This record gives sequence, C-alpha cells and structure tokens, in this order.
Amino acid sequence: MSWNLDEIKDNALRLICVDGLGGATLMKLVLEAGGINEAGDAVFSNHAQQWLPSGACEMLRNRMLRMDVDPARWAADAVEAKIVLVTDDDFPQLLTPLPACPSALWFRGSLESISLASIGVVGSRRCTQYGIEQASIFAREFVLSDIAVISGGARGIDAAAHRAALQHGGCTAAVLGSGLSVVYPPEHESLFESIVSSGGVVLSEFPCHRSPQPAYFPRRNRIVSGLSSVVLVVEAARRSGALITARIAVEEHGRQCFVVPGRLGDSASAGCIQAIRDEWVAVAVHPEDLIEEAVSAWARLSVANKNGVRQ
Repeated sequence: MSWNLDEIKDNALRLICVDGLGGATLMKLVLEAGGINEAGDAVFSNHAQQWLPSGACEMLRNRMLRMDVDPARWAADAVEAKIVLVTDDDFPQLLTPLPACPSALWFRGSLESISLASIGVVGSRRCTQYGIEQASIFAREFVLSDIAVISGGARGIDAAAHRAALQHGGCTAAVLGSGLSVVYPPEHESLFESIVSSGGVVLSEFPCHRSPQPAYFPRRNRIVSGLSSVVLVVEAARRSGALITARIAVEEHGRQCFVVPGRLGDSASAGCIQAIRDEWVAVAVHPEDLIEEAVSAWARLSVANKNGVRQ
C-alpha cells in the first residue's frame, strides 16, 4: 500500500520528515508500535526510547519538535504526491536491504513501473550529440524489452534516456535531488509530467517542499543505483556524478556496471575510458548484453530479498 497525506497524522509526518531517518530505524519503530501513526506518537512521547539505542529517541523527538509539517502537507497536496514507507508491500524491494535505504519515498505516478527488472542510465549533463544518440538507442532497446529505465531527471544524458523511454512507450522513473513540488531543473517540468501521465514514476526521498541542495544529489544517486538491476554510464568526465553512481552500484550495491566507450581524447568520455582501463566496469557494446544481465540480476536479487539476504 501507499499513503495519502491525510492518512498520516502530524507526529507521524514529523517523524517521516526527519532528514536522514533510515529505513531500518523506521521499520523497527513501526513494527514495535503497530503502525506509522502509533510510531510517530511513541517517539513524540518518548515511549519509543525502549526500542531504540540510548539517546536516539530523544534526538528524533528534538528534531520532530522543530518540524513544521504544514509546508510538507501543502506542497504534497499541490502536486498530488503520495508516500510509500519502507514497511509497505509496494516499497521498491531492491532498496529495502541496502545499507542506506531511505525510510520513505514521496512519489507521483505508478510504483508498478519499477516493480520489475530495470536499468539505470546515467551520464554527463554536459554531454555530446554522440552521448545523446547512444543514451537514446540503449534506452529504446531496454523499454522495447519491457525493462524500465531509471535515471536522475537531470539535464543531458538523464533527460535523453527518459525521453527515449517515453517516445517508445516504455516505463521510466526519475529520481530527484529535491522535493517533488520544487521542479529541478525547472525546464524539465513537462518531462516529469509526461513520465507521470505515461505510467512511470517521479520520486524523491525528500519532502515535497525541499529545495535542491548539493548534499542531496549523492543521496539521489544511491537511489538510482539501488533501484537498478544494472547500471549504464553513457558519458562521464573524470570527476563525475555518474561515475559516483557507478561506484556505488558496484561497491555498495553489488550491481554490474557497463559504460559506453567514447572517443579517445574526448573529455566527455574520459571517466568512462579510465573506468574501462581500471577494469571495474564492462564495456557496453550491444543493448542485448545489458538486458540479459538485468533480467538475471533481477531474478537473483529478488530471491536474495525473499530470503532476507542483505546486499
């Protein structure tokens, strides 16, 4: 299930809005208290201190006391956003076992679009025409094979992947580094609306009224990686958020990462070339290779999740 804002009481919403509240902590609170609204009241009354490490309940309560929930409600209502909690059946199962699993996701659209095998497509905002072409080709082939395309909603490669998925009738998910009512980048408002209306999903771990912050984007990248059965980097400079996502995918989430080989001497592909040279990624030559890996990875991860194996 997922939640409309009017189903969540103020103390529970204050708890959900505490920045950095981990999925494991919220899961424990909800299970012990018997529900999300009961968990919010238990923390606010200090009753939850019996379930948490020393000082943790008081810290959460102090943060809740400083929380004004009205802006969160107003912003969510303005864009008709819902919340899915880590304890809900329709919370993305690939995220649940991860060390930095968020406690909740705010979303617009359909969570069914990310309930099957998916491929994260990421790359540079300052991309080349070659990068746009390759992102579009790969994304097209993914959705034609019923693979969802996951990306970060940013300019450049992210936008090209989202648009190609939409153009060919597929599902795509955009993970934002801001709240859902604060469209960033602003020129992508129509793109995000198209994702929602086509049956995809736009989501964020941040309350809807939160403005984008530099610290939010690495957290966004972790969710992109976590939602993806496989990650594809199309173009990336040596210092690149896309390569950070790829590193997270490989080192923290145990995912396979592919990169599109670029032209030697082209700064837009320098990070991809270096990653190939360092041998921690595979070379993306044919979309079929990634599709096969995504399907098998999804099956493997699904079995591990059902057995309670932490990734």
